[in-house]
Amino acid sequence: MNFLKKNFFVLFLSIYFFVGSFNSLNTGISFDENYEELNWKFHVKIVEKLSLKIIAGKDIDLELLRNEARGFVGYGIGSQLISQPIQFFLKKILTLVGQIDLYGAKLISKHFVIFLFFFSSGIFFYLILKKIVNNEIFSILGTFTYLTYPYLFGQSMFSPKDIPFLSIWLACTLLSFNLFKKLIEKKKIEDLDVILISLVTAFLISIRVAGVLIFIQYFILLLLFLNLYEIQTKLFFRQVYTKIILYLLSLAFFIFLLNPILWLDLSFFIEAIKINTNHFNNVGTNTLGKIMYSKNLPSTYLPIWFSVKIPLIIILGLFLIPFSEKKIFNNNERSIYFGTILITSILIPFILIFKKVHLYDEIRQVMFLVPLIFILGLVSIFVVSKKLYYFLTIFMISFFVIESIKINPYQYVWFNLPSRFIDLSNKFELEYQGISGKEIAKYLSKNDGENVCILANPMHTVKPFLKNTGYNCFDIWQKIETNYERPFLAVQHVRNL
Repeated sequence: MNFLKKNFFVLFLSIYFFVGSFNSLNTGISFDENYEELNWKFHVKIVEKLSLKIIAGKDIDLELLRNEARGFVGYGIGSQLISQPIQFFLKKILTLVGQIDLYGAKLISKHFVIFLFFFSSGIFFYLILKKIVNNEIFSILGTFTYLTYPYLFGQSMFSPKDIPFLSIWLACTLLSFNLFKKLIEKKKIEDLDVILISLVTAFLISIRVAGVLIFIQYFILLLLFLNLYEIQTKLFFRQVYTKIILYLLSLAFFIFLLNPILWLDLSFFIEAIKINTNHFNNVGTNTLGKIMYSKNLPSTYLPIWFSVKIPLIIILGLFLIPFSEKKIFNNNERSIYFGTILITSILIPFILIFKKVHLYDEIRQVMFLVPLIFILGLVSIFVVSKKLYYFLTIFMISFFVIESIKINPYQYVWFNLPSRFIDLSNKFELEYQGISGKEIAKYLSKNDGENVCILANPMHTVKPFLKNTGYNCFDIWQKIETNYERPFLAVQHVRNL
């Protein structure tokens, strides 16, 4: 029976990987992807300039480089080290088989890597579920529910920062749980275990400096462990202080290594945290019919978006926690894992609301909490009723698959069933990432574009798909308000920031 379950799981993952990979390479280019490429090029520039200075003794204008660096503070090259080699080879194939220019092909080729991150997060998700509830069918169905969830599946087709960040957060969660399991079982923690979690934590921070929030989760995990196993804090630190020192030193090294921008000035790390908590762009996000601006967000912003994006099955599970908590918390090890996820999922949004952190584009900046919320809801339902869990997960998996087919390639604008009684088009932000640029380009390519210019924002979501067409004149959207030579075509498929 276990053999059949495992083979079915492997078969599902294989089909899922093939479908997801193919779909990712046929999705339009999103708003942020051009910035990701610029970020990589700038970090390469830093390495080249500093290498010339150190090796060849060449003079470089460090102050000019530091000023330029401020446009890229807070984002390292962790995920880019994985994606860039794959992009290098894949882009050539895409230009041969598709109607797309070389630059567009390079951006599109990263979609495969982004999906690979999400696919990996499904494995981490499965292993975390098994740690909390040691039941194979529960873990498999829960993972299927997570992987087929249209919102995250849609994001995994193109989101260059949010999906890798979410995936590595889950990896950090799993590794930290593994470490504490060794502590619980009084097994030796190897230096390699410590170095590995420091590397993965640094990798998380290199994707987005908001990764420092993972230390809140680590701290909660530590407190629950000390409290539930009644371990004296001084005694604990006396026993593991060498491992802590190794962790901190290796963490600092890997953060420095994966963020070349820090090679110019270490203070950029603090500046990055300040910038990310108080984003300079006062983006307005349509939320329940009201434009909520990032610099003046009401406390209802996150609760509203979570309530319309989280699936009904998970919301039900959250409401059932008061009825399931006795069974969940009757085991110390499970209490540590579930309690850590529960407190983290509550505390981080509370901190963001209390500190008035600038957020925008629905739940993009807190997307990493969605898998944690899924785990809470799934565990809660299973503990209350296994039969209810099996029925609901099988139903939701089927529903999610149908939904994804129906709204492809815009799964990321997915809303849960209760919210659909609202006029979503007027009440909420929808296609803010601009992947519809591909469809717009297809429409434009049917017309004769000779001697007609296209004004667009952002241009990189449309222009790459107009290769070998009559269009050869492109300019920025802002020139629409000038005496630009007419006639011209104006493409505005995302909101004007």
